[in-house]
Amino acid sequence: MAELVPQLEFDGQCREAFERYAALFGGEITVMNTLGETGDVPLPPGSTAGAPDMVRFAELRLGDTRLLGNDLPADQYASPRGFNLAMHFETADEARRIFDGLADGGSISVAPTKVAWAALFGMVTDRFGIPWLILGFED
Repeated sequence: MAELVPQLEFDGQCREAFERYAALFGGEITVMNTLGETGDVPLPPGSTAGAPDMVRFAELRLGDTRLLGNDLPADQYASPRGFNLAMHFETADEARRIFDGLADGGSISVAPTKVAWAALFGMVTDRFGIPWLILGFED
């Protein structure tokens, strides 16, 4: 069986984003290395080295789920589009807390509201440019 694991790309903000996500979601950063720390390991084909302090690979564990990330040089970075990260929570209160944390410094595209399929539904792009869809299922 395959495992689907999202990997996010950042414009030099991977460390800050993952530290924020770990605090907000209650997860644990299990890997965070930089290009300077792993300079002897070849880059994947088609990759270009960035500054030594750029994150080469990060892993955040959220229960049984993993979120991966890395930084890209500015000339290779493009803002994410065409997807969002959907997070489902048992309660609307927990969903609201996460939504508000992601909205801090970000932009709200759909304010949290009750919908037919969830007690709370909202869409936000966080301060790092990552789009999120947040759902809470019980009032």
